[in-house]
Amino acid sequence: MDYKKLFFCSLFLLFNFYSFLSYSHAVYVSVCNVYQKNNSSFFSMRAFKDDVFDALGFVGYSNELTEKQKVDIINYVKKNFIVSVDGIKKNLILDRFVFEGNDYTETANIVFVVEEVLDEKKLSIVNTILFDVLEEQTNIVGVKINNTKKTLTFNKNKKESWVIIN
Repeated sequence: MDYKKLFFCSLFLLFNFYSFLSYSHAVYVSVCNVYQKNNSSFFSMRAFKDDVFDALGFVGYSNELTEKQKVDIINYVKKNFIVSVDGIKKNLILDRFVFEGNDYTETANIVFVVEEVLDEKKLSIVNTILFDVLEEQTNIVGVKINNTKKTLTFNKNKKESWVIIN
């Protein structure tokens, strides 16, 4: 009888240990904040590093990335985050790219800039970041410009949204 209990306890602990190793985090979300500063509009994004690495097939640590891999990450985000203003697609210019945090909480932080003020304009966004690798992925974009404070949510069923900036 004691051997059965020991076996089941060992099996339970082994399963929990394996789950811990293979399951890095329970939330699959990226966040982007849109704001203006000095006649420019900024798009500041954060996504979990391990999810971005999975999307691009990278392994290892963020501080070991090659320049080509960093460019691949930036291009991946630009391909999957498309901004249009009054129906005109905008070129996102890289302002900053860093990794912050550690282990399973480490995030890729990318800031793009559009050298344009968005006052009284229609901002449209297509956001499919990580939808190609994570079924449960949700992307949130918070827009805080002038009197406009709106949160846009994207998922596999809703990949595009817009807001009128007042």
